[in-house]
Amino acid sequence: MLGENNMAIAVVTGGNKGLGLFQTKRFLEAGYQVHVVARSEGELGSLDKDVVFHQCDLSADTDASYIDKIYEDVGVIDVLVNNAGMHLKKPVWDVKAEELDQVLSLNVNAMFLACGRYVDLHKDTGGAIVNISSMGGLMALPSAAAYVTAKTAVVGLTRSVAVDAARYGIRCNAVSPGFIDTDMTRAVLAKDPARREKIEGRIPSHKFGTPQDIANTVYFLGSSQAAYVNGVNIPVDGGYAIGF
Repeated sequence: MLGENNMAIAVVTGGNKGLGLFQTKRFLEAGYQVHVVARSEGELGSLDKDVVFHQCDLSADTDASYIDKIYEDVGVIDVLVNNAGMHLKKPVWDVKAEELDQVLSLNVNAMFLACGRYVDLHKDTGGAIVNISSMGGLMALPSAAAYVTAKTAVVGLTRSVAVDAARYGIRCNAVSPGFIDTDMTRAVLAKDPARREKIEGRIPSHKFGTPQDIANTVYFLGSSQAAYVNGVNIPVDGGYAIGF
């Protein structure tokens, strides 16, 4: 499908920095026009003209109205990538009610509403949704009860949307990144090299993944190459989750 400008359209929430920025770049490389939804432009200034920025605080957007706005502008959204999220490193007994609300609002509620609006608008055209979960959607993580709760919900949401939306030719899948070699990861682990060695020892490939590994998987799931892939959660973790 093509938008009014004869380009395929992708929407990436949180696509202004970090792993989301690599996802934005991957769709650009494939010739998409990419609409990035985030609170700030972040690092988008270095990218080309086929990026359209939409300022939005997703945790406060109670109806995913940005989906409607983009749809009105372009006609059809070929791929929706729900990437925006946040982490909270606290054990369950230290999490305040307002902190839990904040984590769930961005990681679950915003994604839930975006999926709903996307499906409702694309019942006649079909489409694809890719939700970003994490290892926290596959296993318990220390001092991350709120985050694990949210990311586990993402996996359940993905499966439910896949079942409900399949009749309209809409697929919904998820990606769960493992340990990825980002600037932030390197900065944190530089203070504790032994921890990195321990983590790498639990990964069958004995190495961290790259942001491009995540971006390539997200792109695949959103593309026609994955036309018969629906309702799955793909761990991109070098095998970490299998318990090596």
